[in-house]
Amino acid sequence: MYKNNKLSKAVRLAMTVGALTAAAVPGFVVADVNEQEATTIERIEVTGSRIRRIGEIAPTPVTVITGEGLVDAGVTNVADLLHRMPNTLIGLSPETTNNTIFASGLNNTDLRGLGSNRTLVLVNGRRFISGAPGSSAVDLNNIPTAMIDRIEITTGGSSAVYGSDAVAGVVNIITKTSYDGVTIDISTTQPRQSGGEEEYASLTFGADLGRASFISNLSWARQKQISFMDRDFLREAPIVIRNPNQVSGDPNSPAAVVWGYGQQVLASYTKTGTFSAGGTRYTFSDDGSLRPQQLGEPLPPLTSGRIDYLGGEGYNFAENSFMRTPLDRINFVTNMSYEFNDDHRMQMELNLSKTDAYGESSPAFLNFIAYGDNALLPQAARDLISQQNLGFDPRGAVSMGYLASDFGNRQYSQDRTLARISLGFDGAINDNWMYDFYMTSGHVQADTEWYGEMYEDRFYDAIDAIELNGQVVCRDEIARAQGCLPLNIFGRGLYSDDAYDWVSTDAIRRSSIQQHVVGAAVSGDIMELPAGWLAAAFAVEYRKEKAKTLPDPAMRAGLLFNNQSQPLSGDFDVKEISAEFSIPLIEGMAFVENLTFETAGRAMRYSTSGSDTAWKIGLNWEINDELRVRINRSKSVRAPNIGELFNPPGQTFAGITDLCATSQRDALNPNYRENILNNCAAQGIPANFEPSQEWFGSTRPGFIIGNTDLTNEIAKDITIGFVYNPSFLDDFSLTVDYWKFDMSNMIQSFTANNLVRYCYQSNSIDNVFCPLIERDPNTFEIVNFFQKPINSALSTTAGVDIEANYRFSTDFGDFGVRWIGTYLEERTFNQTGFAEDEVVNTGEQARPRWRNRLITSYNYQDFSAVLTMTHRHSSVLNNEWTPNQNNYNDVPSYITWDLTSRYNVNDNLQVRAGILNMFDRTPPRLPGMYNNGNYYDMMGQRFTLGVNYTF
Repeated sequence: MYKNNKLSKAVRLAMTVGALTAAAVPGFVVADVNEQEATTIERIEVTGSRIRRIGEIAPTPVTVITGEGLVDAGVTNVADLLHRMPNTLIGLSPETTNNTIFASGLNNTDLRGLGSNRTLVLVNGRRFISGAPGSSAVDLNNIPTAMIDRIEITTGGSSAVYGSDAVAGVVNIITKTSYDGVTIDISTTQPRQSGGEEEYASLTFGADLGRASFISNLSWARQKQISFMDRDFLREAPIVIRNPNQVSGDPNSPAAVVWGYGQQVLASYTKTGTFSAGGTRYTFSDDGSLRPQQLGEPLPPLTSGRIDYLGGEGYNFAENSFMRTPLDRINFVTNMSYEFNDDHRMQMELNLSKTDAYGESSPAFLNFIAYGDNALLPQAARDLISQQNLGFDPRGAVSMGYLASDFGNRQYSQDRTLARISLGFDGAINDNWMYDFYMTSGHVQADTEWYGEMYEDRFYDAIDAIELNGQVVCRDEIARAQGCLPLNIFGRGLYSDDAYDWVSTDAIRRSSIQQHVVGAAVSGDIMELPAGWLAAAFAVEYRKEKAKTLPDPAMRAGLLFNNQSQPLSGDFDVKEISAEFSIPLIEGMAFVENLTFETAGRAMRYSTSGSDTAWKIGLNWEINDELRVRINRSKSVRAPNIGELFNPPGQTFAGITDLCATSQRDALNPNYRENILNNCAAQGIPANFEPSQEWFGSTRPGFIIGNTDLTNEIAKDITIGFVYNPSFLDDFSLTVDYWKFDMSNMIQSFTANNLVRYCYQSNSIDNVFCPLIERDPNTFEIVNFFQKPINSALSTTAGVDIEANYRFSTDFGDFGVRWIGTYLEERTFNQTGFAEDEVVNTGEQARPRWRNRLITSYNYQDFSAVLTMTHRHSSVLNNEWTPNQNNYNDVPSYITWDLTSRYNVNDNLQVRAGILNMFDRTPPRLPGMYNNGNYYDMMGQRFTLGVNYTF
């Protein structure tokens, strides 16, 4: 039943359409089998449906990337290719997570740009454990490319079939199930500029032992870091200044302009400390002597109000910035199968992986007050500072900036290990019905360790020293009693190891994720109708997920520089039941060769967000052998994840504008003035209320925290499309699909000032924002706020997908051309649901109108080559832009070309070579673009070389 299946081979052939980088199933799968063969072949399951079908049109659009296509793309990580697909955005990647402390090195995909938590990633049709505690997004680093047979992407809402998180669609990674032999694969990627080198090695082995078979793979991959100093287009950054020629009152005169390109230096921090006195900026030589700071070329005032320099001593932004996170991966996967007989089979999947990544950023940069009697300062500095007075100390004092380079760059390593096992039984109940029972269990341990950290309060105590009884000691008596030793940072290497050890530290946060799933499904034919068999699938599933984090005690206490974190502990379980039907309505009529009604429904009960339902309906209409039409409408849901529900409180601070204060009356938005006054009065706030000067003079404390009252997000989507295979042009197909997603009740977080704004602008105080603000019952001043996620946002995303494929043969080789394009018609987002808060993102840099991928292939005997173009349409940074804001809003179009080739030396040996980004296309040289790894290639031109040997 499972071997040498002619239909499976035909389906595989239709899916792969040759060794293209990305191949799209043209909406249907047809097997050329005769009636005698049809009695022995098996049905297949296409992503987007649990009904096993024979030669059916796919119920939803499906795009396929083959395992061979991954090789031709020159990638060793599946995420690298998914990120280039026109219908996806980057969720997280090594190019975007360097400064994302707990997510460094993660690889998530984001279908339709609706968010990686709204994209469901499956492996062989089953859920895979997430990559980070609190999130539901799968880390694609854990799935080795050598084991991938194909990837099926369906971009319609699929919650009715697969449950929560499938709002934007499903990425179903199908792995290889059998192999007989041993294959070694080794490759390297070398960029033209240093940094970002990649190395890869893979060992695949397996055996077909009659009823038993297995395939295993052990792979290792390393990608090296890229710093801004490694790339000329990052080193020489665009520098933005206030427009010195701005014409007041002219709406077309920009307030900010690009001054030029270079290495921008912030002079207010140096590696030995810096301060200004008497109109001169000073710093310290390595030996601790005072000297004037070497300043570069002064830049005009920046938009931030600072005056920075081009070159010179200070905080060099390029020197202290990093683009790509280094990542090491080791993966071991084995798939085993045992056939009890022709009708029943057991399968087991085992995934073990270890990934190591680290983020890196500048050394800690600190500001502190240095007094004129500080015993660590050289006498010249003490004399100079004694003459300065900040207005509060007769000893003399200056504000000093220090870049703690002696402590090293702040690095945070990510050590993630994954173990997952899946056990399944499937087979035939009878001639018409199939069953599938499975259990999966996964565990991820994700530990983060910080290096180059310091106890911030200890640092301030250790650098402030006095002379006492002829000894230099820390000024603070309590600190001395706790072991404080003077730390002379006013030079390089001037302090003792003991003093350094008292201030410096490493820290660690341990975290874990657990996932357990049990499910069962049956599918088959219920009854024969005039137009064919009514097919159905029924499924039940139970899933439990848990996440925990335990930060270092110093982190929990907020003692470290810029790293406060509290423990997380949360879990949920969900029970689900679903049914799916395929009902043939008409067959064999004029203009209706076949018409089938598709429907599915799912009921789910979450322990956290309660009960909900998802559904879909659709029509598949085969007009004739050349033209097929499909229409789908569905409702999908996304349950809040553990992080959104249970994130522990983390303190934050904000300056707040209180709309209830009398001093704000003249500045109130006239459209909301009445609502604001009524809501303030409804809370008992006096009409003449005014906060104290002490309240105005400081920031207010608040908390970033999860929200256990969150409910499910809702999405309604529609897909209308056709598939055209003209009889007059062999091996050509065209697929066009219009799609639209309307989302409501989306989970969104707000700043402190927006909480105040939306609380009082609402029609009453009975809204989701007011409970997140706390006032003193006596003074009525705002004393606390909670930045909780709430269900408030709306979005609409719509567009058209177009896929065209053509293959033809000549006497001098076979050629293939495939175009995959996405046109974005609409993208609006509204974080509150109030009409005036709607923003249009269509055509902005993150969501250009057009994204395209063109793949051309050539095969001749033992040689093959693939030329690929990836294109982003011109766009803008911000649709709300006005000419008087700046002169760099326009984003040009962006195209890269990749050329890869393969040659089979003999039946066992294959060699590969390629040039990626062959014309060395760099990002646009403008702010907000030049260093944006979400949308542009940060590697530059690079060369790939690989060898594959099969025993």
